[in-house]
Amino acid sequence: MATVETILSSIFSNVAELHSGQLGLLSGVLVGLLYWHGYSRSSLALLSVLYLLALGIVTAPARGLLVVQSQPWYFCSFLIISSLGAISARVVLTRVSHSNQPRLSEIGQQDY
Repeated sequence: MATVETILSSIFSNVAELHSGQLGLLSGVLVGLLYWHGYSRSSLALLSVLYLLALGIVTAPARGLLVVQSQPWYFCSFLIISSLGAISARVVLTRVSHSNQPRLSEIGQQDY
C-alpha cells in the first residue's frame, strides 16, 4: 500500500522541489479561478507573468521566488497543468450547458 510520503518522495527529491510544485499548483488554481469568473485576459496575463517570473526572465525583489526560480521545472509544470485543467473544465461546462438549453425554434413548436 502506497502512502502519501512514498508517492511524494518518488516524485520530489527534496523539499524545495515540493514547495515549488505546490506554489505552481496554487498559482494555477488562481489563474483558473480568474478565468472561471470571466477574466480571461487578466488570467492569461497572470499566467504569462508567473511563467516568466519562474524562469527568471522577469525579475522581482521577492525572497519567495528563490524557491520557485531554483526549481522552475516543477513550478511551471504544475502551473500549466492546473491552469489548463481549470480553463478546460470551464470550456467544457459552458458547452454542455449551452447544448442542454432548448432552442427558440423548439420552444415555439411545443404544445401548451
